[in-house]
Amino acid sequence: MRQQLTDQSPQPRSPQPSSRQSIFATLGHLAYRYRRLVVLLWVAVLLVGGLFAPRLDSVLHSTGTTYELGEAARADRLLEDRLGLDARALTVVFEYADSGPRPDLQPLLSALAALPAVESVSQTMVPETAGAGQASVEAGRRVDYRSIGLSQAAGDTHAAIAALLALLRDDTPPGVASYLTGKAVVDYEAQIISKADLVRAEALSLPLTLIALVLIFGSVVAALLPVAMAMATVTVTSGLIYAIAQSFEVSIFAVTLTTMLGLGVGIDFTLVMVSRFREELALRPPEAVPEAVVATMATAGEAVFYSGLTTCIGLLSLLLFPVVLLRSLGMAGSLVVLMSVLAALTLVPALLGILGLQVNRWRLYTPRPEGGFWGQFARQVIRYRVGAIAAVVAIILVLMAPFWQAQWGLGDVNALPAAAQARRGVDVLEKALGPGRTTPIQLVVTTANGSDILAADSVKALYPLVESLVADDRVASVQSLFNLDPSFDLATYQRLYQNPGQIPLASVAAAVARLSNGGTTLISIDSATDGNDPQSRALVRDLRGRSLPGLTLTVGGEPAKSLDTIDIIVQRSPWAIGAIFVVTFVSLTRLFKSVVMPLKAIFLNVMSIGASFGALVFVFQQGHFQNVLDFTPVGYLDILLPIVLFCVLFGLSMDYEVFLLARIKEAYDRTGNNTHAIAEGLECTGRIITSSALLTIIVTASFAFTSIIFVKALGLGIAIAVLIDSTLIRSILVPASMGLMGHWNWWCPTIGRRSFSS
Repeated sequence: MRQQLTDQSPQPRSPQPSSRQSIFATLGHLAYRYRRLVVLLWVAVLLVGGLFAPRLDSVLHSTGTTYELGEAARADRLLEDRLGLDARALTVVFEYADSGPRPDLQPLLSALAALPAVESVSQTMVPETAGAGQASVEAGRRVDYRSIGLSQAAGDTHAAIAALLALLRDDTPPGVASYLTGKAVVDYEAQIISKADLVRAEALSLPLTLIALVLIFGSVVAALLPVAMAMATVTVTSGLIYAIAQSFEVSIFAVTLTTMLGLGVGIDFTLVMVSRFREELALRPPEAVPEAVVATMATAGEAVFYSGLTTCIGLLSLLLFPVVLLRSLGMAGSLVVLMSVLAALTLVPALLGILGLQVNRWRLYTPRPEGGFWGQFARQVIRYRVGAIAAVVAIILVLMAPFWQAQWGLGDVNALPAAAQARRGVDVLEKALGPGRTTPIQLVVTTANGSDILAADSVKALYPLVESLVADDRVASVQSLFNLDPSFDLATYQRLYQNPGQIPLASVAAAVARLSNGGTTLISIDSATDGNDPQSRALVRDLRGRSLPGLTLTVGGEPAKSLDTIDIIVQRSPWAIGAIFVVTFVSLTRLFKSVVMPLKAIFLNVMSIGASFGALVFVFQQGHFQNVLDFTPVGYLDILLPIVLFCVLFGLSMDYEVFLLARIKEAYDRTGNNTHAIAEGLECTGRIITSSALLTIIVTASFAFTSIIFVKALGLGIAIAVLIDSTLIRSILVPASMGLMGHWNWWCPTIGRRSFSS
């Protein structure tokens, strides 16, 4: 049955696409013809997504920042399987005044041990010297700490942590400060903080975005469409992630990137579609709404498709990294971009077909015509193209300069705000015991043939190893079965361990029970430096390079896990970046029928991303603007950050490139005049690209004021790159370089042209 328009009379017929029309024009015709059905289908999808999206937090429990298939992860499994040491173990830290009687912590410790999720509360995970568990943190203050083992049947770790925190809050004795810390607590607090930050970022960005859209369009209805589309795609994507998380581990930060990208990209795509629709309406009689929808899809729709494709390419490359955080962001980011493209190519044209001229309803003012500003600007840039290129390249090189001083680490508890429970606990312990004590290197030693690790030959091999570690300047302390007493020599240890079940010294027997089991023993090494320090990493590499006859050494602990993650990122990065370049080149060559334009687009994107990286080193590694952004610099950048930023920014930057070049190509195909095409392309897209960039900056910059450093840096990095890209790159460098290259912009080998035209 023929669909009827509701906003005008007489009712126009849907235009029938000719055989020469593009697939996007055909899609526009179908979206208009079945516009009410399309809207109803999207409403149904949105309702389903809205049903599951609020439950997403219940299935996300970890940050997933480390590589879980490396040697350090194998060490964790060995410790758990053979020695019963759970990687989920937590640490509770007590701080109190040094003067006066020592506070009685036993009732609190007993209450902690009585919780259903707690299996044990011990003083430390490994034996200590006299005075174990206590150290001076500063003048007049003392520290006491305990290890808390969670039961394997505890189920929801976050629920167990919540119960522990509640008990510590209510039952800690007066005058004592208590802190709960550990990897699981970091994940727990990261989830809570991220959720609060997300609400705050949305509350800041959405009103500002809506105000900006009203100023851009001058119409409330036109301004509401991009915001509504973006929120719809975020909701649907969140529901999809909930379903995926039932079977696969998904990082907590997937929600943040989904919201950040969903709002930014969703608003951008809808902005482009609505702007082109209004432009097409202005060129036609009032009853020609169907033709305006088809024309919008044939032009802006195609640009949105290829823009979304390039964005997805970058995000999907994150799946090449075997790190939960990166794979989660790649999955979530590509899903939300895909949903944004689907909405822009189906729901948006359907709504535009229903609204017709009503898209301009509730007009507050009529935007003034630009009077050819962008076209004149493009001609001036082309006129002085050599100087313009030199000036912009010089500015970008200056912005990139700090990047060459980058130091890499892996985000740990320091990524949390200073007031976070887990971070405060670690800070107190590090002041009392030294930086390496909170993240020990765990050397797991196993016999190759399954024999007893305490046999004379094994002791003979391990005793000098421990001696060399104790003498190493990079080591603060060593806890093992081979340096329990400085008066014991090799022969003494061999005699003691001849019969491990009948050791006469109770302290040695207890140590043997904790640190060994059959063919396995643990040597715990406290580095003299922080786990992200190059000296600690060098120590891990040295340990991995050692070999002992008849023994297998497996190095674990947080410093080793950090090193494993950095190594795998370095190994996989060239493949991911290469995949992005190749697939982007092929897709853009097909769009522009040129091999020069894709190569130049890739090069310009790398320049804007490099400038953003330099700014992040300047801010987050070197500590500039730390008071404004409210963070404490840690002296390095999280190595996961540039990978995520590159993959996200490459696609976002390509958005503007595709929008601009598609309009330039449209003009060039019509006129054959390179200079005129550049001027017309910039004239038609200058305002929309600037507006789109402004909206993206508003959305992403709001995340720069969140609490977690990784999210803060991600939001600021995207905002800086988009600012550079929309001003220096798209407005100056693109027209200047295209003016310099002339007709060579559109060169493509004959074979390639035939292939991409088929």
